[in-house]
Amino acid sequence: MPRNPRIKVYFNSTLHHFSQLIAGLEYLSQIKEIDLEYFLDLGCYPFDIFRIEYNGLRVFVDMADNSRIYESLYNESDFYIKRMLLKSDYQERRKLIPYGFYYPVYYHNSYLKWLFLKNKKFARYSVKYWKLMSEILNIKDSIAVNEISELESKPSDSRTIIFRARLWNPENNNEEWKKRERMVLNSERIEVNRILKTEFNSDFIGGILKDKFSEENCPDLILPQIEYHRKSYIKALKKSSIGIVNQGLEDSIGAKLGEYLANGLAVITSPIHKFQLHGDFRENQNYLSYSSVEQCIEIVKHLHKDDNFRKNIQNNNFKYYHQYLQPGKKMKHIFALIENSINC
Repeated sequence: MPRNPRIKVYFNSTLHHFSQLIAGLEYLSQIKEIDLEYFLDLGCYPFDIFRIEYNGLRVFVDMADNSRIYESLYNESDFYIKRMLLKSDYQERRKLIPYGFYYPVYYHNSYLKWLFLKNKKFARYSVKYWKLMSEILNIKDSIAVNEISELESKPSDSRTIIFRARLWNPENNNEEWKKRERMVLNSERIEVNRILKTEFNSDFIGGILKDKFSEENCPDLILPQIEYHRKSYIKALKKSSIGIVNQGLEDSIGAKLGEYLANGLAVITSPIHKFQLHGDFRENQNYLSYSSVEQCIEIVKHLHKDDNFRKNIQNNNFKYYHQYLQPGKKMKHIFALIENSINC
């Protein structure tokens, strides 16, 4: 019988982007498909980097919101797993492995649950893995809210559209390009919300997160705090069939797209064709893309009206999630890509 892959995780960061990676590894460990060990490795690498060993190979996982590659770490690695991986980089560098879509998700983890015993400064992080305690403390990013089984569902038969968002204050940045980027993102999120609120009424679940900046710029769209709670958002996801997502900061693919796939929604997104993803994720099969507010609205109307087309995309995304995005399946696919690269 072949021996299980041996995985060592060098815990370097509490960045919530790594919850999916850890959930996938722990899931595979608990069903005895990998042999898994954890080691503390604090402060050795940037906060958006994890180091793991795969059968003795040195592998870095880069979860940054941008397409930059840490050259020194790439040179040090046997393989470099990159979240926002450009197709152009993937074609030119043999050690690159695509990470694919990300969304925050948790799975039971005894090591991280008791991590505070090794280092007390991890108490606030460890409590995320205590279901009852994180629920009592109302921690939104925790196993009480984001456990795997709570974040996946079969496609809804409704015609409900969802697009909830937050705004970014441009003045919180010194670089002019970042200010401009945030202004464009904010304008699009506000305009799409206003139009869909008017056009689709009760068939639209929208709104903007309340903060000082959004209160000044779109008071008519502000969500009550209870409505923006993660639990409320997940309930809304499960009863929606169409999900809209525009680009995140630095032109990244946001977590919402992964959440939409996990719940079998038809996806409308800003262009994502330049990124290397997992599997056969194609336009008109898994998603529709838009380049303007007007185009976004027209696509929404088309999906809302055409039940067969919408349901076909929903079913494709439900299948895609269970093949490539469910945390355990994601990590198995990544390891298969590494093995294929080794054997080439």
